[in-house]
Amino acid sequence: MGKSSLNPIRSFTVILLWIAAGVCAEADAQEIFRLPPVDPQPPGQQAIFNSPSDRVFHFNSAPISFESQSALPTPPESPEVVPIGPPVQVAPLQNEQLGEDWGSYQIPLNGCSTCGECRCEPCTATTRAGRFMWLVQHAVCCVDPCYEPAWKPLEDSAFFVASPRPQGTMRFRFDSGFGLSHPDRAEYFWAKAGTGPTPTGTYVPDVDYMTLYQYTETGGKKFSATFEYRYMEVDPEGAPHGAGFGDMTIGTKTLLFDNGLFQVAFLMKTHMPAGRVSRGLGTGHVSLEPSVVVGVNLASETYMQMEVGEWIPIAADPTYGGSLLHMATSINHTLAYPAPSSPLIGTLELEAWSFQAGAYTNSLGVATSASGATFVQSSAGIRWFICKSYDVGASCSTGVTEDHWADYLFRTDFRVRF
Repeated sequence: MGKSSLNPIRSFTVILLWIAAGVCAEADAQEIFRLPPVDPQPPGQQAIFNSPSDRVFHFNSAPISFESQSALPTPPESPEVVPIGPPVQVAPLQNEQLGEDWGSYQIPLNGCSTCGECRCEPCTATTRAGRFMWLVQHAVCCVDPCYEPAWKPLEDSAFFVASPRPQGTMRFRFDSGFGLSHPDRAEYFWAKAGTGPTPTGTYVPDVDYMTLYQYTETGGKKFSATFEYRYMEVDPEGAPHGAGFGDMTIGTKTLLFDNGLFQVAFLMKTHMPAGRVSRGLGTGHVSLEPSVVVGVNLASETYMQMEVGEWIPIAADPTYGGSLLHMATSINHTLAYPAPSSPLIGTLELEAWSFQAGAYTNSLGVATSASGATFVQSSAGIRWFICKSYDVGASCSTGVTEDHWADYLFRTDFRVRF
């Protein structure tokens, strides 16, 4: 054969050899990187592969049966009590004088160990008086840390006694009194004859009157200022009829002490002449009236209000004008709840005025000493609070002693708090 016929055969042979070499190389590579055989999956399991060299991990994906779960262990009937150690001892006060032996004691349950120089020790008194005095001392020196001062309807229900707690209030009051005897006594109601109403006879035996008061109180939790003015109508027996604005009163109220047991406040009132004196609408002079008001929680639904004050006239008539001591107390009790947060509260009150000086005009038209006389009035009332923002009430007062301010006094209140 010629040389030209061998070249195609040689080229074809070379191509076949290259193809065979490539097939062998691929087979070797597959043999090298062949993955390990996979075990057949059991039912309900799933395989997870992290990398080709890791072993296959299977987790059980079958639903959990709670019936097959074992029950939880039963807790013991009574937990184990772990002792907390010996009683805590309190170090002596730093301001103790040398030689004083206060001793040591356990911290009370209320968390109060010391209050100033007073220690909240358990009551050791065996008598009622002793236990009461310990209760007062404990309330003064160790105030309950859980006590939150707040206005309550039961503490402000009386008609003739002030409330110890300052509270923003506007009050409209209407009084209707009948048979007030000796109105010029100590120039407390009106001025003496000549300065006040001039009687057609020898004296004015009694007076019927009506008064509309507008009272405003504003301030904070411990202090408030008060203002009151009045419109009066007097119908005396044996003297001209009169009507118009009467005297004005400004004052302050300061809460001195407040805890869950009782409250103490100081009131200072100044009565200023603004009414027409000759018509019996005012006294014609300035008067001061300092007083102390105390409130005591007797029970969860019973409260007592007390007030003691001194009425002091300034620049009054030297003969007729005189000071007097005013005392009043009220027992307030919740009767029912017609609606939630709207209690119906009843009151029983007693007032007394003890004249210390001054005079009044008797039936002969002669000035007679008023010193030593005491007027006593009693009253009963009912007041309904509407959601602690409003209240309405009415009371009836009558004289207990032979001489009194009025045979009957009817009082009606409407108040708004803010």
